[in-house]
Amino acid sequence: MLTQFLGNLSCPVEVGQVFVIGARPIDDADRVNINFLSGKSDDAENIFHFSIRFHDDIIIRNSKVGGSWGPEEREDNLNELTAPNPVSPGEIFRLYILVGDDRFHVAINGHPYCTYGFRGPLADIRTIRIDKDIQQIVQVDHRQAYPAPFPAIQLEETFNTFSNDVPKQFLPGHVIIMTAIPFGNPRGGFIIRFNENGTKKQALHLNPRFDPHYVVVRNSHTDTLDFRREEERSGGFPFVLDQQFKLAIALTESEFKFAVNGSVFESYAYRNANLLNVLNGFKVQCSNGMQLEITNVDHMNMGVPDCEGFESYSHPEVEIF
Repeated sequence: MLTQFLGNLSCPVEVGQVFVIGARPIDDADRVNINFLSGKSDDAENIFHFSIRFHDDIIIRNSKVGGSWGPEEREDNLNELTAPNPVSPGEIFRLYILVGDDRFHVAINGHPYCTYGFRGPLADIRTIRIDKDIQQIVQVDHRQAYPAPFPAIQLEETFNTFSNDVPKQFLPGHVIIMTAIPFGNPRGGFIIRFNENGTKKQALHLNPRFDPHYVVVRNSHTDTLDFRREEERSGGFPFVLDQQFKLAIALTESEFKFAVNGSVFESYAYRNANLLNVLNGFKVQCSNGMQLEITNVDHMNMGVPDCEGFESYSHPEVEIF
């Protein structure tokens, strides 16, 4: 089964930031494309096109600026110790892209691969698209490495189903819109976690549990990393196995708000003061044979601290541009 990813970033791209993308190509993959775009439209500028070509055993880099593709880079600017294509079909790879002063510095699976000089403004990058012969996407992280790392702790957690870090603090009015499909064992579940500053401390533990419970548990950690006794379970169960849902998570000045498929679904009050200062994105973890295929994650700021009306962005027919 093929999948893809499309999503708008949480903030502009700047020097010192790093992208970490993890994905698994299908066993007989021909091509995987990772694109850093100016938007979601078909005529969007493609500031950095990274195309893994398995049958040609090469990775092509290019840009489409001003509506036209430039010259391809194939053997250019490769690390002298790397193979032309160190990615294998059927195996998870992790792509690291550090934004330098005048070029991208690329590593694959922890080893330097190439550099690619900027051909368009970094400020134009707004959207990431990952497509073609992809079986699973496990990581689309946008972090800061310089001058100070954010999140402060940046661990590679291989047990996560999906990861989506951001490089700067959230502001009230920020909304995250996720499109996903749960499938697999109906007695399983999935967890969406917001951790504090990259640590194991969970500021939000959102856990939809399917058969036989059909409940969405909300909780968080104390300072000793224990879950609080007063977990919340109200609100019903808006998820259906094998059916796509659209979840909006709004970050206000005092609480998380949730909406699913256009309707408000409960909230969870912050348990610590100034919590938005230490949130750095979210992680997803599945349990007991449940799987969650995430195809879209959009970030936006409504400019309204209480996020009034945010539920409209979770409606299946509303597109986020």
